Amino acid sequence: MIAAMLLAGMLAQSRALATADRATLLNGASAALAAGQREEAKQLLRTAADRFQSVQALLQLARLQSGDGDAAGALETLRKARVLAPNAEDVLNAFAQVSLGARMPVQAILTLESLTRLCPTVAQYHYLLGVALMTAGDIVGAVESLKKADALDPDRPLTLVALGLVHNNQKTYADAKRTLARSIELDADNVEALAALAEAEAGLGELAAAETHATRVLATSPAHPTANLVVGLVRMAQQRYAEARDALITAAATDPRSPKPEYQLSLVYARLGDGASAERHVNLYRQKLRDMEATVKALHETGFGAVIK
Repeated sequence: MIAAMLLAGMLAQSRALATADRATLLNGASAALAAGQREEAKQLLRTAADRFQSVQALLQLARLQSGDGDAAGALETLRKARVLAPNAEDVLNAFAQVSLGARMPVQAILTLESLTRLCPTVAQYHYLLGVALMTAGDIVGAVESLKKADALDPDRPLTLVALGLVHNNQKTYADAKRTLARSIELDADNVEALAALAEAEAGLGELAAAETHATRVLATSPAHPTANLVVGLVRMAQQRYAEARDALITAAATDPRSPKPEYQLSLVYARLGDGASAERHVNLYRQKLRDMEATVKALHETGFGAVIK
């Protein structure tokens, strides 16, 4: 009897879905989400997207997928949205942000290039483009985009952090320290700003301040790559090579694209008398540099598009 009642309920629900209009499906998805029924909400949104070619449904579905850690699914959903609305600002913005979150900077760059052309006065898009370019290794391009973002929306802490990071990459540590100190004045709890400030201080030889700030970051984020890099640099200067090695190994593991820890690991292994490991990390450093240089070269030679898969 109970099974028959459940079956009847399911059939009634199926019939209701089959005749539901777009608004009913979207409202149903919102109600399901409010009730904590994420999978039901996703199914309703898929139905609305398939039946009515609803861009709104696809955006909401991608947001849920991204929130559940399904970056691949979210990107596929957003690709469908881009087919329906190739120049829609909210679609491009969502696609760029999910791409960045999935550590696919080249894909994000293409999208953000379109966004900054369509909306040249929106600081957020120049900021995101700067972050994507920095992640891909195009530091010169990143500086240009981030300065545009700062000019459009001055003293935004996230923009200042990103500018500080590119200054660190350019080894202009005094500029980095000034920019990051201002960012921390505006947002004292920003861990990324504090870690980047520690790196700038280490670059300036201010090792005590660098260690203090890096240690503060590690107290709340023990695997933070920049903070571990800074601790590695400080321990090397103190000739505490085994501790330096351990911190740098953590930095390399948590930021596998960065060549910085590999170079420092080559030095610390040389100090420890392990020539084979030193050579291995020199080779890893060179390979990561080549990978970044190849990406930047492809971006500039192809106008971004040909490297997007």
